[in-house]
Amino acid sequence: MYPLQVRFFENALRGEDQLRQRVALALHGILVVSGVKLRQPSLVGPYLNLLQRNALGSYRVLLGELTLSPAMGGYLDMVDNAAATAPGFVPPDENYARELLQLFSIGTHLLNEDGTYVLDAKGEPVPAYGQETIRAFARVFTGWTYATLPGASPKKSNPPNWKAPLWLYRNAAGLDATHDKGEKKLLDDPGAPHSVLPANQDGAVDLDQALDNVFHHPNVGPFVGKQLIQRLVTSNPSPQYVARVARVFADDGKGDRGNLAAVVRAILLDPEARGAVGSAPAYGRLREPVLFVTNLCRALGATSDGVLAAQASSMGQSLYNPPTVFGYYPHAYEAVEGLQGPEFGIQSSTTAISRVNFVGSLVGSGIGRGSETGGTSVDLSRFAKLAASPEALVSVLDRLLLHGTMPGEAARAIAEAVAAVPASNPSGRVQTAVYLVAASSLYQVAR
Repeated sequence: MYPLQVRFFENALRGEDQLRQRVALALHGILVVSGVKLRQPSLVGPYLNLLQRNALGSYRVLLGELTLSPAMGGYLDMVDNAAATAPGFVPPDENYARELLQLFSIGTHLLNEDGTYVLDAKGEPVPAYGQETIRAFARVFTGWTYATLPGASPKKSNPPNWKAPLWLYRNAAGLDATHDKGEKKLLDDPGAPHSVLPANQDGAVDLDQALDNVFHHPNVGPFVGKQLIQRLVTSNPSPQYVARVARVFADDGKGDRGNLAAVVRAILLDPEARGAVGSAPAYGRLREPVLFVTNLCRALGATSDGVLAAQASSMGQSLYNPPTVFGYYPHAYEAVEGLQGPEFGIQSSTTAISRVNFVGSLVGSGIGRGSETGGTSVDLSRFAKLAASPEALVSVLDRLLLHGTMPGEAARAIAEAVAAVPASNPSGRVQTAVYLVAASSLYQVAR
């Protein structure tokens, strides 16, 4: 993944479409394809372009393109998934069908608009679907293979083509010969159309209607909306925050459902994202490693060749190589009982040390300096004029890195440590101040 990793950091540090890049990364954490299985960057690159292209578009269009992405087809085994035939009647692979429902759209249990579980008479969460529904969706996703390569003849199982969407195999008579033609019972919810797909439908029609069935399920707004809130703002949004975002997902104010631009706007401009609630103890999120790296580099105006993936990897996040379809870290991980903190799922004593070592290297000698590509370094000379006054220096860094939220006790402690560096060493004072602020939990937890 090295070339894609370098491009990510280059885009994150210098690109003019920061919001799009940020949302695309969040979507990558939800709609996972991993280089752990697809080892070549040429296989994963088109999938990443797909996320960027749709990051502020329609979630329904995104689901459609994702489903027919050759990267997703190869990662979750939808490609060359054929209807059961004699002898043996081996059923279709259920991998993509299961993850589409569980991870990409509705989750495993019915949700209220605010993201809380719908409960039965015994107070237990109500399942959103069962195994038979998964089997039905698996039958929907049959008959698709890689797109025919230029100049080649179509086959039931085409050789890999990572540049074009999956192709529904049709025989010489134009029939989708490897698609399951039976009736399929899908999600049965008043808000979800096409709960039953009739027999003998064309495979492309089956797929389109099945995705409509998923997309219009009322769970999608709160399920996807809450995850985007957690990745963009805070790990523990209130039910009211989730409900407000879910309503925008359901209707952007112009009658459109799943408008991600409107959803992201609602997330970022919500009172819980902009208001005084940011000071609450449960508010915020641990910066995942790649965002810890990019945020600090951007804040300090770093000059970089983009070769920073190793630093993020040492903190527990190998970019574009999430270990499983569940992503880089467990979505429902609790930092303490009752308090979600997904990114803490990959935090350990080792990765914690790597975080502060990264800060020390960046503000000290730089990272990879002397390499052919130049490495990453920061010029802190603009702070040198403040070195004579540790309190003023800390105050400026507080506004730059913490938005002016540093508690007085922390500010005094850091100023004392800075003052312990001889005044004749202004660069040492600046490095000490930046290091102590950026390595602190006050900065590592974004609020």
